[in-house]
Amino acid sequence: MSNVDIRVAQPYFLLKRGTLTLFIEALSTESILELKRKLLVSLCAHEESEYSTLTPDRVRLVTEVQPQLQTSEDRVRQYQALDDGTSVGAAGLVDEQVVYFVIQLEDGTWEEPHAADYDADAQEMDVMYS
Repeated sequence: MSNVDIRVAQPYFLLKRGTLTLFIEALSTESILELKRKLLVSLCAHEESEYSTLTPDRVRLVTEVQPQLQTSEDRVRQYQALDDGTSVGAAGLVDEQVVYFVIQLEDGTWEEPHAADYDADAQEMDVMYS
């Protein structure tokens, strides 16, 4: 019997905002706009969703830029917005990558990317209960 990879699942991405994480599948040939549309379908799946009035133009997908020559202590997080017309592959996204989604505020500015850091919270809990 030969070793054959029989996985049929598509690559997926972890789209995060606050305490919310959604696992969204997308092919490398799909556009960032298509990824955003899949995100909105998932967000609006619940009847009383706070996201039900969102449109793709009010959502931005961003990735964290890996800093060069910074230690973890003085690290400043930097983000790069993904262009709607770019394909997932051309944007450099890889399977299981974290992508943050941010929402345009009423004044036209964009919120800052933010997601719960459960590892940090767990470390704080360990310290609290030690």
